[in-house]
Amino acid sequence: MSIERLSQRLQKMGERLAGVGNHDFCPWANGYVYWLKQPIGWFVVGAFASLLIALFLSPHAWITFGSLVIVMMLGVVWPWAAVRGMRGEIAFDRRRCHEGELVHVRLTIRNAWPVPLWGLAVEKGFFTVGHDTDEQPVTALASVPGWSKSEFVFEFRPSRRGVYPHTIPELVTGFPFGLWRAQRPVTVSRDLLVWPQTTTLASIPALDGEISDVIGMLFDRPGNEGDMIGARVYRQGDRLRSIHWAQTARRDTFIVTERQAAARRLVVVSCDVDAFRDDGDGELLENAIRVAASVTREFHAHHAQVRVLIGGLDVTLEPGLLGLHRLLDALARYRPDDTLSRATDTSDALTLRVTTSERQSAQTVDTHRGRTRYILLDPADVPVARNGPTWIKIRGNANHSEQLRSQWERLCHDSTAS
Repeated sequence: MSIERLSQRLQKMGERLAGVGNHDFCPWANGYVYWLKQPIGWFVVGAFASLLIALFLSPHAWITFGSLVIVMMLGVVWPWAAVRGMRGEIAFDRRRCHEGELVHVRLTIRNAWPVPLWGLAVEKGFFTVGHDTDEQPVTALASVPGWSKSEFVFEFRPSRRGVYPHTIPELVTGFPFGLWRAQRPVTVSRDLLVWPQTTTLASIPALDGEISDVIGMLFDRPGNEGDMIGARVYRQGDRLRSIHWAQTARRDTFIVTERQAAARRLVVVSCDVDAFRDDGDGELLENAIRVAASVTREFHAHHAQVRVLIGGLDVTLEPGLLGLHRLLDALARYRPDDTLSRATDTSDALTLRVTTSERQSAQTVDTHRGRTRYILLDPADVPVARNGPTWIKIRGNANHSEQLRSQWERLCHDSTAS
């Protein structure tokens, strides 16, 4: 037997033993013994055992019983009293950020007791389910001086989009013995909107031979694109950047320029949320939302009329940066469990659908008109379907940004070369 086979067998045996050791053989008894997971539970058991010994066997056990009771009382009363005399407030240094960006969080604690507070931690609200447990502290403090207002700044790097904190954070302390933890809610003065991470794309590919099939043609009607076609008196709501300062000085009133308008083609970016509902930790769905946001951002930057459909979310982007920011805000607040996907007629629009190979095989594709393009996201072990006009195929959760960028550049190059 080779060393490699032997190591594989030993590894399998270890996994089986670990599975047996962690298997719940008596789930019906969990409600009766879960309290033993807390350190104070074993102190209660020890105090009860010493009480029985003191009553029936030896009076010397009263010393052990009294010591355990004193330790338990001190370990419970001290943290309970500590949280009653403190107030906490959290504020982020910015209103919005992207996934993975560094954010500074200011924690203000008011201690009304004359003695310092030790062993404080901030928990809950900062880590998403499936990545980290809610009991994991986001920061810990050694001590807070007595009769003081102290400010602490710590760094936080959100790994997923969303509104942070997800739940109300808590100041937690178990000092001095860690037998029992007391907590107090923390006030959040300003929450944080975390946008999905987007991939910077170079351009947009020509779909039916010309780039104007997407961004539209310019014509001589008042709009905000193209060349200047005239001037007129300023109206309420006109952009200040459109003011013609030379004509304004000559006429002693605000004069603005008028530019050409673009006949834009509607582009619908649709994310098939139902295709990713069985995803365990939800990372594949998050990657699908990131891909949809990246594609939307690029088409919007080229002045296309873009509509985004993600589950129950339906957003038509306004021109300019404000429209993109409103979409990203909506994506940060979107939760997959809020509403089911709605059926929407997009037959007259160019549709870019983010889904999986399995869902693409079950859907009807309009190959004659070429109005639907598919961007497929699949786990690494799932074969990619070959039917339908598939634009991009992304495999696995790793390096999805690089896969999207490289394949997008290839599409742009191929459309230019043809």
